[in-house]
Amino acid sequence: MGFTAIAVSGCFQPSPPEVVLQSYSISKVTLEGVEINFNFEIKNPNPIPMDVKTYDYRVYINDIEFLNENRSGFSLSASDKKIVIIPVFIRYEKLLGTAASIFNTINSGGQTIDYRIEGSVIGSVVGITISAPIKTSGTIQIPQQ
Repeated sequence: MGFTAIAVSGCFQPSPPEVVLQSYSISKVTLEGVEINFNFEIKNPNPIPMDVKTYDYRVYINDIEFLNENRSGFSLSASDKKIVIIPVFIRYEKLLGTAASIFNTINSGGQTIDYRIEGSVIGSVVGITISAPIKTSGTIQIPQQ
């Protein structure tokens, strides 16, 4: 490690990555379920590169956990950003239970579902570990087939 790197790491306090839900889209609707893509932007707010070591997330639909993953990271240049897509396939049977409930929901023209996504992004800038939460929630209208 050269003198410059030591000097920079000694007085530089890196900012954590910025994580924002950009959008979501329904990518597929079938008789078995619906697939929703959640699009997150992860941004490096620092004037020097950042390594995103890992990111993890849990996705809840109507308070039922549908997805729990931990993914390896990537590098971001200074002030760079990357869109990360979290695809979630929601099986009607897991969400609604019985066949009668599934049939009634499909015939009624759709259903509103609540989602919640929680997790974290772990990064490193000049050897300093930093983290940021992933946290969002809302409601989605599931269209009729």
